[in-house]
Amino acid sequence: MKSASAFVRALEQGLSPIEALQSLPEYEPPYIHRIPVEIYRAALRDGWRFFPVSFGKHLAVTHANLAQATDNLQQLRSWAIESPNWALVTGPNSGVFVLEVDGGKGLASLLDLCGDDWSWLETLRSMADEKRCISFAWPEGRRQISSSRQIGEGLSVLGEGDWVLIPPCREPHGAQHAFMNPMAEIATAPVWLIDRAFGPADTVDPSRPFPPCSSVRGAWSNAVLAEVTHD
Repeated sequence: MKSASAFVRALEQGLSPIEALQSLPEYEPPYIHRIPVEIYRAALRDGWRFFPVSFGKHLAVTHANLAQATDNLQQLRSWAIESPNWALVTGPNSGVFVLEVDGGKGLASLLDLCGDDWSWLETLRSMADEKRCISFAWPEGRRQISSSRQIGEGLSVLGEGDWVLIPPCREPHGAQHAFMNPMAEIATAPVWLIDRAFGPADTVDPSRPFPPCSSVRGAWSNAVLAEVTHD
């Protein structure tokens, strides 16, 4: 299991922060009724809403897909029969947002912004090759700032109207998503991140819908996914 202590030990061995994160092993999740156990647990305990991503040459996620996302275990079991790829709808309905770190440039941006605050290592994280997804609890009563979807080079905030692939999905080039610390709780985001991504509580306006899909997700719209077979 990856943790802040394992990260610190790697640093003590002389690795750079980027090398330390890359050195930590991946994790393969077990299943409950064909549903990856972390998805099962997140739906049951935290109310995270998931939807299946169809196999095929292209990945096309529509508003209808986002609308069908659910935490209903019976529906998830029904979808799981087809051994799909899984996606999580981010935002207040699931109570979670994701900081997506893309490659070395994204990690450099993250390390620059966080300074000496390593608390982001203690929340649920996943990775696929050089892409990392860091999950945080949605801040109650706050609204995401539209411009926060890109807070640095290679650093994106996926929130209202967004979605993210969840382990054990595969990237188009074959890299598998895996949880880095699968038993971690979903932590509150650090102050430096909340200040960049969310407006004050009094800026919430339920009558003004947030744009349904971000440009960040557009890059995945035509992605080719490798089929994954599970028992």
